[in-house]
Amino acid sequence: MVAFVRDRMPRPTLRGWGFLVAGVALLVVMEVLQRRDFAFLALVVLALPVLGAVGVSLYRVPLEVERRFTPELAFAGTEVEVELLVTNTGLFPSPEAVWFDAVAGPLAASPRADLPKFSRGRTDRLHYTLEARHRGVHVVGPLTLLISDPFGMVVRRTPVGGVDVLTVTPSTVPLPRGAVRLASGSGSAPSSRQVGGAGEQDVISRKYQTGDSMRRVNWPASARFGELMVRQDDQQNDQHAVVILDCAAAGYAAGRRQFSASFGSAGPFGFSAPFEWAVSMSTSIALHLLGEGFQVRLIDSIGARFSPSSPEELLLHAARTTVLESAGSGAAGSSSAGSRTGAGDGADPDGSVHAGAAHADPLHTDAGIDYRLALSRTESAGGDLPPVFAVIGRLADASLHSLAGAARFSSGAVAIIVVPPGAAEASWAVAEREVLESAGWTAQIITSDDAPSAAWGTVDGERLAL
Repeated sequence: MVAFVRDRMPRPTLRGWGFLVAGVALLVVMEVLQRRDFAFLALVVLALPVLGAVGVSLYRVPLEVERRFTPELAFAGTEVEVELLVTNTGLFPSPEAVWFDAVAGPLAASPRADLPKFSRGRTDRLHYTLEARHRGVHVVGPLTLLISDPFGMVVRRTPVGGVDVLTVTPSTVPLPRGAVRLASGSGSAPSSRQVGGAGEQDVISRKYQTGDSMRRVNWPASARFGELMVRQDDQQNDQHAVVILDCAAAGYAAGRRQFSASFGSAGPFGFSAPFEWAVSMSTSIALHLLGEGFQVRLIDSIGARFSPSSPEELLLHAARTTVLESAGSGAAGSSSAGSRTGAGDGADPDGSVHAGAAHADPLHTDAGIDYRLALSRTESAGGDLPPVFAVIGRLADASLHSLAGAARFSSGAVAIIVVPPGAAEASWAVAEREVLESAGWTAQIITSDDAPSAAWGTVDGERLAL
């Protein structure tokens, strides 16, 4: 109720306050000096702001608004051109007003400008540039007019038209094609595995590698060469890969900050630079794997699984990914409010993803997600052991040991531990890396202000090409 009164009811301007104060002063002077002739002047001075407030309150803005975004799907850090088509459906010209387009935080509203006057039935175009600084599904609108009375005594904030949803996907980086250097999953040194692209056809047999399905063993060639050989005469379109993203709020609490709410939003927005970096990195890896012909399975820290069929579907899913409140899967200790991404198709108004965009299995318990069970199900569905890439923050002990033990369900496991700037030597991150490496993972600690290329830089003196 307080917010409605603050945002919708007319408010006196500086001139209006001046007239109200002057009117009260005249009434006081009238009583002190017993000058009844001041009464008429005092009432006129007080009536002007009151009549202005009544007139502005009763006025209905006869405008219709259509909003267009260019591009319709933006990457974080880019600019979006917003065009507003405003049509006057009333009998009189458009009012004199100041306009701006309200945007829910953490994006910034458009600059304020004077609304041009246009006659009945005419459509005018308003333009502004919106900086899509943060990933998410953001509510843009409604168009807001600041309408004043002819004497400038009061001003009323009036929303016009509806809202639209702008989807901002995470910024991604192209990863180099070629060999995937992965640990074998049993603690051995990284080995090189060449991954064919989608639709590639290999007409020769190759040596058996850990994780290859026994169904593809070429027995005649194995007998001829004296070692297991695998057929490559089939289209390599049955390859699976798993990308794990830790979404627990507590895992990224150290790098979290809040944005205040803007007009039209329901509350403050949380933002974590380490988490945004993790989303961008996991999406880049998944895009690369899709381009290489893999069927990608995404798993988050509450057991929700999602298998994108196209890069566009993957980007839309990544745009709606949020920090999740999950005491078991994050670090022990205090938790912070989950971030919101706005409302839109496939998302609730609080930014959570609808069931259907991703589905959850009973893999998550109070102690955290059982990554071993999640990966064993993925392996059984795909036939071969999949390579696994995990982008994580600070995990609880149960989740960490579960993730470490999941290496045996993969043909190779790579973990990227994301920490806030300046915390590359944090004791918890070093401990996580040691636990994962002892279980056969290739693990790196990366700060959220590092270039993404650092995540596949040097590992044990060799280039790690994802």
